[in-house]
Amino acid sequence: MPKKSGTDFMMTFIREYLDGEMDRISFDLDFTHYLIKHYPSMERANRDLAECFNFYLAEEGFDLSDDLSDSEHKKLIRRQWGEFQEAMRDGFS
Repeated sequence: MPKKSGTDFMMTFIREYLDGEMDRISFDLDFTHYLIKHYPSMERANRDLAECFNFYLAEEGFDLSDDLSDSEHKKLIRRQWGEFQEAMRDGFS
């Protein structure tokens, strides 16, 4: 089985959380670790896409979610995922 790219891994990670395959505690515990681990390969593959992912999902999503309830947290991450997807459609894919 071929190894997933860093971008594919992070996109799958987000989708699994939003699809209910992962609870918030797992998401919160692993998000930063996985982003640090996979960001260099994401950046090598497509710097603009990596920066866009970091901005929408980390800076404007995860980093602002500390005091949110579980449902507010998921709503924020879902909104930021939508913003990221829209940016991809506009030229980062």
